Amino acid sequence: MDPADLSAAALSQITGTHVLECLGKQPAPKTLASDLSCALALPPSVLEQLWTPIEPSLGAINTPHTAEVLASFCALHAIAPQAVAQVVGACRFLFLRGAERNAPPSTLEQDVRLLLAGAAAEPARVEEVVSAVVRTYGLAAPKLRLKAVYEALTDHGRVITDVKWRVDNVSHANTGESINLPVTLLTLRFREGDQTGQMTVQVLPDELRKLLSACEQALR
Repeated sequence: MDPADLSAAALSQITGTHVLECLGKQPAPKTLASDLSCALALPPSVLEQLWTPIEPSLGAINTPHTAEVLASFCALHAIAPQAVAQVVGACRFLFLRGAERNAPPSTLEQDVRLLLAGAAAEPARVEEVVSAVVRTYGLAAPKLRLKAVYEALTDHGRVITDVKWRVDNVSHANTGESINLPVTLLTLRFREGDQTGQMTVQVLPDELRKLLSACEQALR
């Protein structure tokens, strides 16, 4: 039988390693299972709020803010930071790899169950951890996919990240003429590579209608 036709679970039994679907049926890092298993010792209140320490860690690199959020979270729950840090690191790895492959939550659930299969824990406790991790992945995956899209696009130029607007009424010009015309100010915020910026343009009513029509056609 072609190994490509086997499931990750079957390949795990054959190879004696943790082969994961979200890694394209490749073996997981050796410490991933033990790091994730630390979640089995976390109190329910921490599992329910797992998104809080994980969200800041989903960037390309960890920042001082990442450590600050983790420290505050652990102090609030009176738990050692290292215990949570190992779980956050394991989830970060799984979430990034899963989002890269656009893996659905059900696929990640299979991988999490496989990683926790050898842990000495009550089935109900395992289910609690699986549910918490998969629920948190559901929050992380859309953000990570959007981040990947932005990174791919910004390699080739500016990408609009936000739009602000307001309407002003131009009543007079320095020529003394009465104008009385609404003008829309559009501020476009953008990313270009690692840089961010913004530009503001003034749009007259006719051009605004053209812009609206173009947007409606593009979204069809």
